[in-house]
Amino acid sequence: DFCYGIIIQYAKARGLHMKTITPIQSEWQFYRGAYPVPPGAETQTVDLPHTWNAKDGQDGGGDYFRGECCYYKKINISKKEGTLYYLEFYGVNSVCNLYVNGVHIGEHRGGYTLFRFNITGALKSGENEIIVSVSNFPFPDVIPLTADFTFFGGIYREVNFIEVSGAHFSLEKFGSDGVLVTYPNTPQIAKSAQVTVRAAIKGAGIGCRLRVSISQADPFVPCVGIDQPDFELEQLTDPAQQTVAEAETEITSAQMALTLCVASPHLWNGRKAPFRYKVRCEILQNGSVWDCVEKYIGFRYFRIDPKKGFFLNGRRYPLRGVNRHQDRENIGWAITNREHEEDFALIYEMGANAVRLAHYPHHPHFYDLCDQYGLLVWAEIPFVENIGGMGLSPLETDKKKDATVTRRLLENAKQQYTELILQQMHRPSVFCWSMSNEVRREYGDTAARMMRELHDLAHSLDPDRYTALATNHYGGDKWKSDIKGCNIYPGWYWGGPRLFRSQAAAHIRANGGRGVAVSEYGAGSNVDHHTEHPKQPKDTVCTFHSEEWQSIVHEHALRYFMSEKADKLWGTFVWNMFDFAIDSRNEGGIPGRNDKGLVTYDRKIKKDAFYLYKSYWSGESVLYITSRRFKKREKKHVSVKIYSNEEEITLYVNGVRIGQKCASKTRQQHIFIFKGVKLRRGENEIKAVSDSGLKDTVFWKY
Repeated sequence: DFCYGIIIQYAKARGLHMKTITPIQSEWQFYRGAYPVPPGAETQTVDLPHTWNAKDGQDGGGDYFRGECCYYKKINISKKEGTLYYLEFYGVNSVCNLYVNGVHIGEHRGGYTLFRFNITGALKSGENEIIVSVSNFPFPDVIPLTADFTFFGGIYREVNFIEVSGAHFSLEKFGSDGVLVTYPNTPQIAKSAQVTVRAAIKGAGIGCRLRVSISQADPFVPCVGIDQPDFELEQLTDPAQQTVAEAETEITSAQMALTLCVASPHLWNGRKAPFRYKVRCEILQNGSVWDCVEKYIGFRYFRIDPKKGFFLNGRRYPLRGVNRHQDRENIGWAITNREHEEDFALIYEMGANAVRLAHYPHHPHFYDLCDQYGLLVWAEIPFVENIGGMGLSPLETDKKKDATVTRRLLENAKQQYTELILQQMHRPSVFCWSMSNEVRREYGDTAARMMRELHDLAHSLDPDRYTALATNHYGGDKWKSDIKGCNIYPGWYWGGPRLFRSQAAAHIRANGGRGVAVSEYGAGSNVDHHTEHPKQPKDTVCTFHSEEWQSIVHEHALRYFMSEKADKLWGTFVWNMFDFAIDSRNEGGIPGRNDKGLVTYDRKIKKDAFYLYKSYWSGESVLYITSRRFKKREKKHVSVKIYSNEEEITLYVNGVRIGQKCASKTRQQHIFIFKGVKLRRGENEIKAVSDSGLKDTVFWKY
């Protein structure tokens, strides 16, 4: 978010001091052990981002290393009088202690949000030693305590060295950049958008001024992998970069506010027209820019009607979304913008218009992509499953200890919630701040109190967005939130795949008048597992998860979710977009894997169900023969199932026309089934052709 390039070069040329941000990602020394690092200890040279669990966090057995490790690096500086120095961390999991030249600078508890340390007092001119102690040990007062995903340890996001002098926006408020930009969530915004900018300022003297301008966005920078978005780029940019509002005032205190109005703004309208504006905030001293922060915003208004669903800019806009975990095979959480963009491009290709960033704050670049391409975001903190300090000991001394730990855990949840909100609250894509996922019903009144306090905190920071929680039990219906998500798994954990409607309806009835979404649903699959007769596993902790059964579960889900019977649901979110690591699992033939993804862990294979969703959600033409990896068939007569949003499909086997089916006569939209197709001995060519000329071919042996 910081504006430095040309401005900093200009300032240096004039002898001014400004904020400089220097990435320090390369050549850190990694020590697999606790602080202090013993003299002569064996170390490894690593580049950031890095995790020590890239391999053991995904191989099964539940024995991945959870403990303390150290990173250290030496940097040379010429320390300047009146300059402040910071280290900025985008994500360290989960408890981080920083030491500079042997001095303990501070501790950050929480693995998913940006934070900074002021290291000025410990630095000296010349060589300085930085040591970062990191632990992913299960601390009882740091969320999450437990969850169905691996907690990869390490400095797994970027680190920056920051120098700043003179008047500047504060860098010491919950990882924010010192500038908060808000705009109301009301229909009035379509006529006149009121923007409020609140700035925390340090080092301002006589004659310093705050200037804020709003202009149309910079030229669009496409995401790698998206060749043609749903909108024309010309709709979203103005080559002249026209300024539409500007205000300036003298800086008279450490907390300043300016309000600007944009008349008849272009609206940020989801995937069809995600129009953004740039808010530029500057501190001026003697007419020169001393600090600058830029943010992108989008004017829109949304609401959730408990009976009619989600509305964007006054029109019904059902959210068709996915859940996303950030880890990648053999990389863990230590991913870069390249991996973020590959993930986003796959989600966008499938046609999703929303994403639940489960179960923690994700990298700012992913929020940027959602803003830029018009995907609505369910943002969330990692308050999952268990509450620390909730022991059931009859001893009074233990009960007091439990209460202390529980109180500290709530404070940690509040800290992480505050960091998430203050760092991301300017974004047009974010529509809710989720407080928790599947916190257990046994916590009853304690959980209810915690949700109430988190709900109140969120509204004190941001009254214009919803609070949310996701639950897999009815006890959560009594806990405070504006909206609710229900995690249901018909066809996998609880009941058959025909029960999507009844299970969702039960949560709608119990919701206490809140809007309800299905926040999780799905089924596991291994792309190497296939069967002619797919059946629901009696126990999902088994070695065989067929790709065919996963498809059947999602077919039943979409049959309900895409019908008028599901109008009361404001959104649905597939669990999960990608396979991900949970080291304690051993099922589906791949230890350490949750295989409910629509795409494999390495992002190389789009499973069959991916194309079912693409047929339903995407505007792109789709023709896809399912079970294509089921290459060696057991029977002479088979069914050929095709996912397509075309009108008419003709099937050929070994060059012979077998039959033709029309979309209007299929039992379920976008699913074409040819039954009793005869195979010959040896290899068979199966080819589908649509009326528009699309073709797909697979080869099966019998």
